[in-house]
Amino acid sequence: MGARWAATFASRPAAAGAPDLRVTLDLVDSVPPAPPAEPHFRQGDLLAYYLDGADNVVAHFPRYGQVRLNLSAGSSEGELTEAALAAHGVFEDLLAISLSPHLRRRGLFLLHAFAACPPEGGGAALIVGDIGAGKTTTGLALLHAGWKLLSNDSPMLAEAAGDINVLAYPGLLSAYPDTLARFPELSPIKSAPSVREKVLFAAEAVYPNVWAEAAPAGGILFPQIEPRPEHALEPLPPAEALRLILPHAIEQWDRALIPAHLALLNRLVQAAPAYRLRLAADTSRLPGVIAAGLHHNGHAPREA
Repeated sequence: MGARWAATFASRPAAAGAPDLRVTLDLVDSVPPAPPAEPHFRQGDLLAYYLDGADNVVAHFPRYGQVRLNLSAGSSEGELTEAALAAHGVFEDLLAISLSPHLRRRGLFLLHAFAACPPEGGGAALIVGDIGAGKTTTGLALLHAGWKLLSNDSPMLAEAAGDINVLAYPGLLSAYPDTLARFPELSPIKSAPSVREKVLFAAEAVYPNVWAEAAPAGGILFPQIEPRPEHALEPLPPAEALRLILPHAIEQWDRALIPAHLALLNRLVQAAPAYRLRLAADTSRLPGVIAAGLHHNGHAPREA
């Protein structure tokens, strides 16, 4: 597990000074038992939350592990099984669940999105979508064109001087073999033959100096794959953009921070144009189409 942790955070510089947030995860043979009470919030059979007062939360993955958060102390500790490392995205979800409530209390709000910004400066593109919507292919098309990466899956949003900034959040990239084959620089990445599952790899191993530290929010894109000859951006009103983005941002159990989270998301959709990105097959045209729709305000991205 230590190697996976190190690979996930390899893009981030070592922190100076004493940490004010601590996460400890142990690898165990079996999932610890859930608390005896009924959960306060449940996400199907994958995840359940148990609240004990205002500061103590248990996030229980029946198949993969458990994390116990102390919000006042800024600490998370838990256990996960080998299955959590083997199943795609579970380790990353456990990390996000361990970190995101603490980050919210520090003014940093995670969004489930791919985030990248043009190398010459300007706003960051936030690509938001469910599995199969084309989010990964769109994001890789931007990196292929030389864009800077802010996050594969969970950029942080923060308000600064009235603007909404997109801050880098570390993590490995992942894509299906047929997606990797679209981009020559990614085709050498090995995957198991005849198995359709996502392959993990470090962005910086393929694209040198790819990471940016921060960029202002430039646009929100909701991709949708369609049988069409050309890509198209369909503008969305702020209210519709907010409706579409909420399931990818709000954790319903964290009631104390929902008002602040909603207020920040509302400022985001008011400040950054939102679009339905209707995807065609030719990925080479995507960067130009997306760049044309971004709100450019003259700020260059800060490199990591």
